[in-house]
Amino acid sequence: MAITNSPPAGDILTEDLINEILLRLPVKSLLRCQLVSKTWFSLITNPSFVKSQLLHAIASSDANQTLIVKSEVSDTPISLLHVDSRQIVADLNFPYSQGEFESVPDCILVGSANGIVCVSIAVSETPPNQDWFFSSFANRKTNTYLWNPATRQSKVVPSFSICHDIRREALGFGFDPIDNDFKVVRVVSPPFSAEIYSVNSNAWREVPKPMDIPWNDDFDVCVNGFLCCTGMYGMMAFDLNKEVLNCAIKFPVCTFDARIIEFNDSIAVIVSMANESNDKINMWTLDDEACLCGGGVEASWTLMFSVDLDLLVQFVYSYFRNGDLLLMTDDDEWLVYDFYKKEARVVPVSINVYQTYKYTESLVSVPGFKQDNWNAGEDDN
Repeated sequence: MAITNSPPAGDILTEDLINEILLRLPVKSLLRCQLVSKTWFSLITNPSFVKSQLLHAIASSDANQTLIVKSEVSDTPISLLHVDSRQIVADLNFPYSQGEFESVPDCILVGSANGIVCVSIAVSETPPNQDWFFSSFANRKTNTYLWNPATRQSKVVPSFSICHDIRREALGFGFDPIDNDFKVVRVVSPPFSAEIYSVNSNAWREVPKPMDIPWNDDFDVCVNGFLCCTGMYGMMAFDLNKEVLNCAIKFPVCTFDARIIEFNDSIAVIVSMANESNDKINMWTLDDEACLCGGGVEASWTLMFSVDLDLLVQFVYSYFRNGDLLLMTDDDEWLVYDFYKKEARVVPVSINVYQTYKYTESLVSVPGFKQDNWNAGEDDN
């Protein structure tokens, strides 16, 4: 499609009105609108518009109901799950071009922030004689991708700076709002070591050695620039701006099964407490983020709700602003539980999901992005 000099509606609609209309369009439509005219191309690619589109998407109700998910089956594509409609709404394929690998490699989701998704791709096989105690990607050659599924652009970040043999490895991804920077965190053992990658510097650097490692080999969530997870000695919080990992932050109860989530722009922890026939779901919110910055400040928590369920819960994934909890039962059934109405509804997901992160569609780009190429029909969602 040729780009003309002026938009067809330019003589009818004001620039402010055009801007407001465009902000409400999905990214796929915005990419097409870039071809309408040079004026629209300039408007849509302007950093101010990109930021406004992101803020509008975050504020919309759909932003809190969409998850990016990965199946346990390695050769199935990464997908988008819309919780409210309880359906897979898009298969996104992978953050590399078709034909780049001879076969579909193993991959894991690392995190999602502002429309950018971090994915780790294993490009070598698991070394022999590694037992269950090893993390799944430990001592394997990997590519770490930053990827915008909506614009189908990605980049491979530089190789890790810590290269010795390890048993445990955890990756996390988040956004530093102070420096306006996307960052990837890697914690390994033995010995305990940590490093961080910054998009702004396009380099890894080692940080002070931590005293703990994420219990489940990943980080749960990034809230207000703090990347959080459960460690062996309590909550772990990586301050993405100061680039310091703080460990042994006290939970409201002693547990290894805590799930840290975002609750109304704050950090919260959900704990499932089981008895013989059912589970009780408790959720606390963190009163003050000062404990995440170190300095010996003790964490204090406020109990928000406690709900008895007539079923056994295997895992709690997310909380949404409308009061919904997304969880998985011991029968591998997904449920959305409305704790206000005390009602549960089944999510009939057609794939066996084992990784989920909240996802917001955006136009956001990072330096070094290249277009991912897939044949027509392979990635047309």
